Amino acid sequence: MSNQQQTANGGDIQPAIPAQMAEDFRAVCRDAWTQGLLSGCNGNASQRLGGHAPNLICITRSGASKGRLATADCCLMDVNTGAAVLGGPASTESGMHLAIYRTRPDCTAILHTHPRRLLALSLRLADRHEDFLRLPLFEADVWRAKLGFAPALPPGTTDLAEAVAEAAKGKDAVWMEGHGLCCLGRSLSDALCLAEELEHLAALQILATA
Repeated sequence: MSNQQQTANGGDIQPAIPAQMAEDFRAVCRDAWTQGLLSGCNGNASQRLGGHAPNLICITRSGASKGRLATADCCLMDVNTGAAVLGGPASTESGMHLAIYRTRPDCTAILHTHPRRLLALSLRLADRHEDFLRLPLFEADVWRAKLGFAPALPPGTTDLAEAVAEAAKGKDAVWMEGHGLCCLGRSLSDALCLAEELEHLAALQILATA
């Protein structure tokens, strides 16, 4: 399926979610759910359509179960206007996704998760940034350097969206205090990989300080 499909009357062209993109959403969200990076209906994911629809993104709808995602659980939005184009309602965090895409034209996909080990570590450290994922490991230096921080702000608000977009200007991952993790990538698989690396470091830090 292309980025657009023709309506039944054969005249108007309507945007559509590419079949492969819908499958990528399902597979990545299922993997994240299986690993405990997502649970229930929390978290969200999005990706630029590209091609003939460069201003459109596909994003998970509000209340969708990420471990059992279907094509109907995704919708389309216009990055420039924030308008819903197809399906919905979009995730309550759609404003954050849009703000990041506007700030980072190079970003193609975003995955927002609630990783259980990162959340547990943040509670143990009381969000002391200087100690977060600070380990005497080469891998820790590499992956922690990609992480930015946003203050504790209510989910779904403009304030949070702006804070995360600001933190993402020079980072591919942003930890939102008291909330969760937002990872950017060229694809949802890339974003998931980054989330997995950071969650692995959190597990090591918890084990090392137990």
